[in-house]
Amino acid sequence: MRHVKLPELLIEVDNDLHFTCHFMLPVKHNQRLVEDICSILATIMAHGCFIGTYTMARLTSGISYEQIKRVTDWQLTEGAQRSSLAEIVKAISDLDVTQSWGYGKTSSSDGQRYEFKQKVLNQTYSTKFGDFALEFYTFVADNYAPFYSTPIECTDRDAAYVLDGLLYNESDLAIEEHYTDTHGYTEINFAAFALLGRTFSPRIRGVQHQKIYRIDEKKDYASLKPLLSSSDHKIHIEWITGQWDRMGQFYASIERGHATASVALKRLVSFNNKNHFYRANRELGGLLKLRIFYYMSDPLLRKKRRRGLLKGEQIHQLAREVAYGKRGKIKARDFQEQKNTCSCLTLILACIIYWQAKEIKCVIDECNPKAEKINLKLLEHISLSDGIMYCYTDSTS
Repeated sequence: MRHVKLPELLIEVDNDLHFTCHFMLPVKHNQRLVEDICSILATIMAHGCFIGTYTMARLTSGISYEQIKRVTDWQLTEGAQRSSLAEIVKAISDLDVTQSWGYGKTSSSDGQRYEFKQKVLNQTYSTKFGDFALEFYTFVADNYAPFYSTPIECTDRDAAYVLDGLLYNESDLAIEEHYTDTHGYTEINFAAFALLGRTFSPRIRGVQHQKIYRIDEKKDYASLKPLLSSSDHKIHIEWITGQWDRMGQFYASIERGHATASVALKRLVSFNNKNHFYRANRELGGLLKLRIFYYMSDPLLRKKRRRGLLKGEQIHQLAREVAYGKRGKIKARDFQEQKNTCSCLTLILACIIYWQAKEIKCVIDECNPKAEKINLKLLEHISLSDGIMYCYTDSTS
């Protein structure tokens, strides 16, 4: 494998995919001028590596602070960031070698916390982190492609944001099943995923203590009885059927973007049992929570879910190495700056994953696996986020 510095890697990926075209001004959309490409890549690194625009201008020759600031203000839009990320994710999926890790049918999401001392409204204290922090919530497909990310407050639960990445990313991935850890789990999420045609598979801490509801309190469930909750905790089917049409309308509006999933779900879970709509969603989620039985009885399903979550952790480990500026602390004060930092970091991670997969493909093509009797099935045990992360410390040279 070649050793490459981060600026060279980004240039190589852009030469292949032309993802910087999404950041060009309309009058230069069909032009690929070297100075424009370099200023865009320098700006992406300034935000994604936590270097900062002013420091980046001092570290690079031929690119001024005014150029980086102009790109940040006028060209680094949310739409351009999502479109460029979607193009890189598609390129990752189009490489045959990435099918060794997955076909883009499953995904996982998890939050990564960074120290955040800025006194602003979205500053929250993280007991787990032991300091004020900001969380970057990232979605990763089973082929290691990071396809969505957003900055959120460090709350105890990330469950409200789980649907955002699946519904509002611009990639071509057809995600069928999604994994989260305990922080991404609520019973309502089981209902939300089912009504949106997807499978929700959380890894729940202390699953043996979870309540598994019964439908008929008079029925004898025999060997399942020790796993079920007491007879007064039952599923009320009539509550679900009474609100069925409203539930369909609610999740259809979320899917179409009339209401953001995270905002709508946070509002929904703020209600109590007196609200009939909340009660119906919770009952449907409690019914679908029976899926826990599959994971309790099938070790292969547990292994598959664990692998999916591990890929997200490996992407986070790589992100720690890339975001080395300011000792890994976030200095951005307003939400748009935080979005730029989060999106640019994810864009850099996607470029690294694409470059790594392409390099592995080149090595395979050169060595003739059949003649050398190399078992390509062993590729699934190699992480696309490992083995390259220590090559980027001198990233601005």
